[in-house]
Amino acid sequence: MDMDDHDAYRRTPLFKKAEEIRKLATAIVESAPDEAGEGDAKHARFREHMLEQSKNDIMEHAYTIGAKIAGAYGLDLYDLQMENACLIRRACREMVVALRGLEMGGYSEQSYFDLLRRAVEEFRPLFAEWVATFKNSEYLYDEWELFNPPGAVRDQEDR
Repeated sequence: MDMDDHDAYRRTPLFKKAEEIRKLATAIVESAPDEAGEGDAKHARFREHMLEQSKNDIMEHAYTIGAKIAGAYGLDLYDLQMENACLIRRACREMVVALRGLEMGGYSEQSYFDLLRRAVEEFRPLFAEWVATFKNSEYLYDEWELFNPPGAVRDQEDR
């Protein structure tokens, strides 16, 4: 990677969409209440816990997406790029699932939630195109055998 262009990933459609997702997630979390509102104390505590946990989860996942894109762009090893891709996919899925926790906590702004879901859906084909660019000729053999490229063979001396 050219040191003069170490942040080239920031100009990609993939990263720009990840930033859009992060901003939408931030807006949703900032607009969500901290308190559950009316109801009995037991249920209010549960709803407040759901709100707090879901907001934390959404932000963690939103930041993970961009961070793992940046990390994968700095790598030339297929197995590590695929590992980051897996974490990005998981973060997208869990962030959308965490919206349900906000609903359980009493916050339901479907129009905002739909914006975030739509952004994640728009991210998906960009993500698939990006993953297809990973070169599987350079890798470290994954002893867990999860992120090896097709046809990867462990070196004899590694056994």
